[in-house]
Amino acid sequence: MNSIMCKVKISTQGLNQAIGLSQSLMERWGCINGQSIKVELGNRSIITQARRIPHQGEKILISRDTAKYLALPYSNEFRARYENRSLKLGPVIGIFTTSFSGNADQPFGKRSPLFKEFIKAGLEEHPIIYAFTPDLVDWQNRLIYGWHIVGNKWKQIKAPFPDVIYERIPNRTIEARGYVQACLNRFKKEYNCPIFNQGFFNKWKIHQWLSSHPHTANLVPETYLSPSISTIKQMLDRHQMVYLKPSGGSLGLGIFRITYDPELGYYCRFREGDRNVLHRFRSLHRLVHHYFAKEPTRFQKYIVQQGIRLIKHRDQRPVDFRVHLHKDRFGEWTVVAIGSKAAGPGSVTTHVRTGGKIIPTDQILRDVFHEYAPMVEAGVKKASITIAETLEQHVNGPLGELGMDMGVDKSGRVWLFEVNSKPGRHIFHHPSLVHAGHRSAKMVTEYSLNLANFI
Repeated sequence: MNSIMCKVKISTQGLNQAIGLSQSLMERWGCINGQSIKVELGNRSIITQARRIPHQGEKILISRDTAKYLALPYSNEFRARYENRSLKLGPVIGIFTTSFSGNADQPFGKRSPLFKEFIKAGLEEHPIIYAFTPDLVDWQNRLIYGWHIVGNKWKQIKAPFPDVIYERIPNRTIEARGYVQACLNRFKKEYNCPIFNQGFFNKWKIHQWLSSHPHTANLVPETYLSPSISTIKQMLDRHQMVYLKPSGGSLGLGIFRITYDPELGYYCRFREGDRNVLHRFRSLHRLVHHYFAKEPTRFQKYIVQQGIRLIKHRDQRPVDFRVHLHKDRFGEWTVVAIGSKAAGPGSVTTHVRTGGKIIPTDQILRDVFHEYAPMVEAGVKKASITIAETLEQHVNGPLGELGMDMGVDKSGRVWLFEVNSKPGRHIFHHPSLVHAGHRSAKMVTEYSLNLANFI
């Protein structure tokens, strides 16, 4: 059922434990003065009386005692939906993370600006939205001492459990900790709370899913898990360039690019600390032994992937694309931004931290494909939405946001390199994508409205 926007105010007098509804709301919802209704906020509910109040417009007054029981943190404009004598206010949206710092200026350390961005953008839709960690949950009293934004500053509020959770755990190590999983599982199993974008992706599983599906098989490079030296050699014979990537890695860490020259041997590029390194080997066996002999089990967790000859920027640096997708309030995938990234000098990847730079997408596509640039861009968007829809068939739990690293070769063919369930936001620092960054942050709340049935 559709929700409407109502002004909700905590009243200090005249209602006892009743809830006051303006005349227009009483008529819209078919309420009778004095009838019993159920009022819900997050996981909390109370049976109370509906009283007509002499106010114009869509206004709701809640007594102080009722507001306290519901853990309504403040008066504001909220969404409301009414059906079968049940009034639901909200929605209550929780951004779940870890590592609460205790610092009121930066309650979540260096990640505080990220969550502030999500919350401020979401406030345009008038939810109760906060960020929280497992240690801010009061299970006994079913409350969360979450952190909210007032003006431009953090403020801690006491609020009910969320109607929906957006999961932003920082890394795989923390994700695997028992207390983190226990907290999420309890919300799902005991409170039936939808959690979207839970968990990190495994590169090999993603490859298996997409390479076996008829709609996406042609988008993924040839890839093998735990490759033998013979497999890598055969790949180099076919493609002249391959990448070795940790199957569970992120941020471009631990990636090797290998190329073969019949006269000079095997070249291997990688990132070490803050510098890009190039080594040459006479044999592939020596190359693999050099990097993995001390940790042979580490090599078993690597994948080998076909190297793609990407289009290049004017300075001849390879370019790939970060495609940022969200589900909208209707649950449909949409491409919010395409950020073009030119690799740093001598870098294996296009990550900004390794010297990569963001360039306008329309510029690079025009430079390379001229009048066919719009067609290529449309192909990238279509491919990314197809990939997102395919992944949903395999992933447990809802997805609302994805970041895809994609490439285009000189023929205009689109390739997928990686899918991220918790994509970074560095592309939105570029002046041409600032507006897209705001839209991206707001769409976290828009999809939450969908999951919480507040559309």
